[in-house]
Amino acid sequence: MRLLILSLFIIANVSNNSKASLESFLPSNDNIFLTDTTKSSDKSCNRPCKFNVKPRRCHYDFEISPAFGEDERPALTVNGQTPGPSIHVCLHDIIVVKVKNKIPSQDITMHWHGIEQKGTPYMDGVPMITQCPISYGSVYEYAFAASAPGTFFYHSDSVLHQSDGVYGALIVEQPQPLEPHAALYDYDRSDEHTLLIGARFPELLTAKLEDTNQIRPDGILINGHEVSTKIFVIPGYGYRLRLVNAIALECPLVIHVYRHVMTVIATDGKSVQPATATAVKLYPGERMDVVIRADQQTGGYWIDVTGEGDCEGLKAQAMLLYSGFNYTSMLTEEPNADTDSGLETRDTISSQHLQSHRDVPSVSSVKSIYLGIDKTYPKFKDSDIDFRYISDAVPKKPFIPAVLSSLDNVLQINGKNFLYPNAPYLLKPRDVRPDTVCLVGEEKSNKQPQCLMVLNAKLNEVVELVLANEGLRHNDSYTFHMHGYGLQVVTTWRSPDNKPINRAEVQRLERDGKITRNLKNPPVKDTFMVPNKGLTVVRFTPTVGGSWLLECRSCSFSLPVAIIISVPLSIPKLVLDSLPSCGNYRPADVLLN
Repeated sequence: MRLLILSLFIIANVSNNSKASLESFLPSNDNIFLTDTTKSSDKSCNRPCKFNVKPRRCHYDFEISPAFGEDERPALTVNGQTPGPSIHVCLHDIIVVKVKNKIPSQDITMHWHGIEQKGTPYMDGVPMITQCPISYGSVYEYAFAASAPGTFFYHSDSVLHQSDGVYGALIVEQPQPLEPHAALYDYDRSDEHTLLIGARFPELLTAKLEDTNQIRPDGILINGHEVSTKIFVIPGYGYRLRLVNAIALECPLVIHVYRHVMTVIATDGKSVQPATATAVKLYPGERMDVVIRADQQTGGYWIDVTGEGDCEGLKAQAMLLYSGFNYTSMLTEEPNADTDSGLETRDTISSQHLQSHRDVPSVSSVKSIYLGIDKTYPKFKDSDIDFRYISDAVPKKPFIPAVLSSLDNVLQINGKNFLYPNAPYLLKPRDVRPDTVCLVGEEKSNKQPQCLMVLNAKLNEVVELVLANEGLRHNDSYTFHMHGYGLQVVTTWRSPDNKPINRAEVQRLERDGKITRNLKNPPVKDTFMVPNKGLTVVRFTPTVGGSWLLECRSCSFSLPVAIIISVPLSIPKLVLDSLPSCGNYRPADVLLN
């Protein structure tokens, strides 16, 4: 079996894409992109962040390649390891990452989850939207500013690649006095106290040619391990822990520390009003910063991570160890309810119900958009199925993707699945075939089952998205991720009688005042959950231009569920010329999806 899996990676066609050079373009008016501000011989960017110190330019080289892990399972690795190397920088540093693709016959891009990419929307890492994919043997250089502090992470844009191991932590720190809740803790050791939680699969998903929707993880990993991650603390002190759900499937995680309470101080990199509970829940892609005080009897305590949804029944544990305690005794004793008096009365916090650290200003007008999420049952004849990529030579022939013939139901937004364009939408909008585009709200005018769904927004226009998980043909909740912007989550509502909803029902509930909004201090998030037979309402104000994806990464391995939010932007020709050109490149739909 090992030989068979490795053989899948041997045969490949090598492409020589050019690479974007940091020195060849000016992403913004800030000339620190062109000047090396690292004056000392110490090139490390993982350092205490101080005032009145010029930002550094932090260089990383990532080689993405297949390998076998310690457990002899195949995986995709970043520099030979999974999770990949952590990126620790200070606010306003410039992060430069050269990504080399060494996965034969596969294209990749790298997304920097939660980074807003102010001034550099072409570094967001979405294939055929913000860049050309990185083909085998090619190198792509990402360069962007760490423009906001917080807990982030990076991962391959492909759900399969991320699930196979291409992900890692990305932490942006700032001088301690700038932290709104610095008084609540004594230590912030982000390189030691970050819990990056991923999933382990029984086989390499990237190597599967058939549908992978039914393959579920068989384990949860904390920093790459099931039980060996350790958090060391000194009695009497408070510690900031950074929690990251880096699983691409719909796997909510409940995290609990035995006999300790957690105080949540930030979610998705944004500060919130402190809230205390004995457990927290993180949905896929969410991050949460919590404070734990070492106020119990000196000893060792388990940190429990319990999976839900697609990870139902899976667990992982880390250790919270007080200084001087010999933890070897914990390795021979399994934690159970009898060892923790707080388990039976556990209260759990999820981030969408928190309140922002700062109030938001009121607005006079809002552009409201309804996005209905539900499954459909496509029925197509074999003669309808089209096995080609969208061809310029046959512009009027309906494109029915082959995957539709093998699925019993397909999740869609407003009755459509997302179609990746034939040219990078942000960089070459005029090269995108207009007959593949459908505007959000006008999807019925396009007869294709897939289209490039675009929501046009104006700069500084307040946009409200009503995401309604209608639940007529399914009973699942879904997690969405917004690129480029933080969203105000003004309400999360679920039908009290557990009945399906639709646009007319939502409008009736709105008129009757049954759906209330927190317009004073809603949490600001880039990742949020939409409950089954319920809705989540989010607001944002586009302040920078770009083509930003709003996607449900965990919804499907086969057909993407997403829209593009397009905000006017003029990219200088100097920048466009410096970025790799796709030429006549046409990625296979299965790789993009």
